[in-house]
Amino acid sequence: MENLNQVTAKPQLNLYNTIPEYLADIRVEEIDSILPGPSLISIKGNISPPIFISVLLHGNETTGFLAIQHLIKELNLTTKPAPRDIILFIGNIAAAKKGVRRLENEPDYNRIWNGESLPEHQLAKAVLAKLSQQQLYAAIDIHNNTGKNPHYACINKTDPAFIHLARRFSKTIVYFTEPHEVISMALSRHCPSVTLECGFSGKTEGFNHVYNYLVQCLTMPAEELFGPPSNKHNDIYHTIAKITVPENSHLGFGNCEQNVDICFRDDLEELNFTSVPKGTRLGISGKNHSCLTVMDNSSRDVTDQYFRVENHDIVTRKELIPSMFTKNETIIHQDCFGYIMEPYPIDEQIR
Repeated sequence: MENLNQVTAKPQLNLYNTIPEYLADIRVEEIDSILPGPSLISIKGNISPPIFISVLLHGNETTGFLAIQHLIKELNLTTKPAPRDIILFIGNIAAAKKGVRRLENEPDYNRIWNGESLPEHQLAKAVLAKLSQQQLYAAIDIHNNTGKNPHYACINKTDPAFIHLARRFSKTIVYFTEPHEVISMALSRHCPSVTLECGFSGKTEGFNHVYNYLVQCLTMPAEELFGPPSNKHNDIYHTIAKITVPENSHLGFGNCEQNVDICFRDDLEELNFTSVPKGTRLGISGKNHSCLTVMDNSSRDVTDQYFRVENHDIVTRKELIPSMFTKNETIIHQDCFGYIMEPYPIDEQIR
């Protein structure tokens, strides 16, 4: 397979003008045997402009890559054109090989799309520079959750085209502006963009859901894809704050060992996308003061608005709607404990 070019940076961006051989069949843990690093792949279609799809920005979130493999096979994309031009970005190859979100010595690949200082920022700039050379039809970034959440779509603008693109995937939509360093935010300046959150990695229902959505996006005319769907019922939320735990804290869930710093309730993930009442106990703190930090979208500490500690119990101060609560301690420390949302009203004309 011809490797057209490499950007002089570390990590390097690899560019392909056809689908690399064996890409549709390789195990995700062995993808580095085909792609030496982050790769941008142009797939010819019957019509333009292209749709941009990104997968494996987090190496252990495989649903998007599996859906792309199925798309290549089902549509015979190695021998036939796609319904529409595709630009495919396959992100953190090294992390995918090890089955982790990111390597210890590197930043999160979905937090590099606004910045200057790191080599990964230059990688992101190289990708965006290539994409800026042509008009894009839409941008789709595909992820999984580590905690129990419904399948949902995220948008960074509340323009009708963004909302309707998200609606094609799920009745549950999340509007967020932080973190602002994500790829969907960068691409929202150029075209309707959406982030898909597809439940647990590797689950059949997530894989099928994404595959069917991609086929719709590749085959629907713009007036349908970006127009109001027949089912106009949606739950739209706005992310207003992020919850983190102390950097070196030892966490537990359910019946915890005595040496944990925070012991969260075992059914924590069941609270995602539900209204959690004021006075709800989330867990026990080893210290009789707040062990959670809540930062709003303006980077202000608003912890005291949401949580208090009573006799070591962590209790909600007000009703809140959480998302992305997870019991994966590694992910909690690498990213966050979860987010706080509120219902977001939209204009009836968009509905």
